[in-house]
Amino acid sequence: MIRRAMTLLELMLVVAVLAVVAALVMPMAVHGDSVTVDATARLLSSDLEHAQMLALSRPDRRIALAVDEDGRGWRIVDADAPTIALVDTIDASHQGRTLSVRCGEGRAALALDASVGPTGAMIIFDPLGGLETLGGPAKKLRVEIRDSSRFVSVDPDTGFINLD
Repeated sequence: MIRRAMTLLELMLVVAVLAVVAALVMPMAVHGDSVTVDATARLLSSDLEHAQMLALSRPDRRIALAVDEDGRGWRIVDADAPTIALVDTIDASHQGRTLSVRCGEGRAALALDASVGPTGAMIIFDPLGGLETLGGPAKKLRVEIRDSSRFVSVDPDTGFINLD
């Protein structure tokens, strides 16, 4: 017997698979900027936490996260030499990686149109993981793409990092 058409069950399975794929893809297509902003803010938050851990492990240095002047990236620096990104090395036999991020490149390739502000801002951590300047309002950095934005804030006393 030669079959020339699909059964109703096969047709229903194909439609169900297409519906599941559409349900997964549509939110990313419709809210692409907000997804990218969220991913970039999480990357920024992760680098703030990395800077905080470096400050804890290197109490003799003033470790900071500095936003680039053009707002298109950031770097982890020694606050006394803020133009030069630190290099993270595992041991003497490995070449380290520069602790800097540019939107649209490397780890932030997804964030092609993202900007971070305020430009030129520097968040300096003390040897206990809090901010160097205690008290006052939380330090906030804004990540935005067109109409979508997200804030990353650092509590000045505890150093706790939040995505707002």
